[in-house]
Amino acid sequence: RHVGGDATFFLWLEGAPEGFQERLLERGVILTPGSYFGEAGEGFLRLALVPTLEQCKRAAELLVGV
Repeated sequence: RHVGGDATFFLWLEGAPEGFQERLLERGVILTPGSYFGEAGEGFLRLALVPTLEQCKRAAELLVGV
């Protein structure tokens, strides 16, 4: 489940299953633990949507397949 607003270039993910981050890393998608950004980020993963549009589309496709 993603949380946050529509006017941002970060996607905050909540409730990711065990191993989710590692499986995406194997496919070249890097997620940052939300706790890195402070206590309020605990339990979330943050995905920055700052690469090219094509790279973002590819990352979205990989998210669906995990």
